Amino acid sequence: MSEEKPVAARGGERPAAAAWARRHLPGVLAPVVACAVALTGLSAWVAAGAAGGPARIAVGDARVFLPYGGKAETAAFFRITNSGESGDTLLSVASPAAGDVMLSRTVERAGNVESMRMVGSAAVPARSVVRMTPEGLDVMLRPQKTLRLGDEVPFVLRFRHGGDVRVRAVVVRPGS
Repeated sequence: MSEEKPVAARGGERPAAAAWARRHLPGVLAPVVACAVALTGLSAWVAAGAAGGPARIAVGDARVFLPYGGKAETAAFFRITNSGESGDTLLSVASPAAGDVMLSRTVERAGNVESMRMVGSAAVPARSVVRMTPEGLDVMLRPQKTLRLGDEVPFVLRFRHGGDVRVRAVVVRPGS
């Protein structure tokens, strides 16, 4: 009967493996442990609700000024409420009842001279209300048919995160 030799005596396999582990394991374990700690912390942060939530967009108080003075162009105004915990961006406004629809902002220049400039988008911060006004942000449009007081004009407001929001704006007299 042959006697088995201890593994350590067979070519030194175990001591070599142990030496390799002692040399390389600390370098591998440090990033793995750091990732595990970070993942645990982020999971706890999200579970506690501290990571925030999505934007929650609502559009109301939609109105279109009745064109006057023989002008075809007019303006539309909306109240955009973001009750969410993340900001959003109004990317565009469209209406099947109007040819050209664009976001614009009134800019005051030196000497109380105001001018309008087209803007590509508008920020809607978290937990805020953006009110469009004749003195600030508004929507310029050219209706395809004659508008009358009380008419409703359909609009689609497109938000980066909130998607499309459909709303009907009531035609009102300017200043009301």
